[in-house]
Amino acid sequence: MLHKSKSHDTNGANNPMTSILNQMTLSRWPVPAKIVVTLFLVMIGTGYLAALANLYQRHELADGQPGMTPDDLRANFHGMTVESEQIDEPAPPMSRMLEQVIPGGDMRKHLTAGDISDVRTLIGWLELGAEMESFQQASLVEEGDPTPEDVIAGRCLRCHNTEDGEKADTPYGPDIFTVDYKMVYKYAEPGTAIETTADASANPGVKQIGPQTLSHLLLVTHIHMLSIPVFTLVLAGFFALGSLPTRWKSIIGPLPMVMIALDFAGWWLARIDESFLVLMLVAAPLFGLTLAVQLFTVLASLWSPKSTRTVIRS
Repeated sequence: MLHKSKSHDTNGANNPMTSILNQMTLSRWPVPAKIVVTLFLVMIGTGYLAALANLYQRHELADGQPGMTPDDLRANFHGMTVESEQIDEPAPPMSRMLEQVIPGGDMRKHLTAGDISDVRTLIGWLELGAEMESFQQASLVEEGDPTPEDVIAGRCLRCHNTEDGEKADTPYGPDIFTVDYKMVYKYAEPGTAIETTADASANPGVKQIGPQTLSHLLLVTHIHMLSIPVFTLVLAGFFALGSLPTRWKSIIGPLPMVMIALDFAGWWLARIDESFLVLMLVAAPLFGLTLAVQLFTVLASLWSPKSTRTVIRS
């Protein structure tokens, strides 16, 4: 009988491991620690929302149309062909500058770092033939848009100037203050693109959009893979100390890390086969949803009024 009683105690409340886990439960933490973790969660949540807004702004026009759709992902990660909207008067041949700023171009990331109107203005001006008469014209595409000259001055000239620019071999002006149309037109002139897609050369009414260059995909991959999993792991650790039953923690806990891994894989696999876009369309929203569940669960566990009666449940 004594032996059975000890065995029972080992699996019950007197189990040392159970006692340790109970003491580590978030609701038992001191108030200063709760405040620090709460601020961490607020920053993570706010940062994720800001990332979504940035994602929308950077990729909204990837397919050439306003609004975020699956075609924006297709243009960025796989590439797509679209028919020219100008039927009676075909669009001019692509210029070197346009080739650089369309989705997948090497300079696209610098252009999208500004306002969406910068993207709209410069691409619109280049697609219209980069004429001198419209170089200093505001509201070229939509009311309130800056002039093409202002966009180049604000987004390109710092590097593309002959005085001290990193891209002095492809200058748009003599210094960081002066845009020279003649210098710009050397690269904005229709027909100066280095690469011409087979679809575009075979059919002038079709143009190729994307995908982004391998160098840019490598850049965003290494940046995201070295940052997102870190706070995902930290949040999962807090979630494991929350008040949900162990069964649910075992199911929900790994999901954000699994989803972000699938999303990263989709970036590369979609380049080979566009059917893998479905992987991104499923994994990315599920990552956000499960991350939110963990975040709010941790907050609720931290500030639970039952701070003295927390029990590890299976």
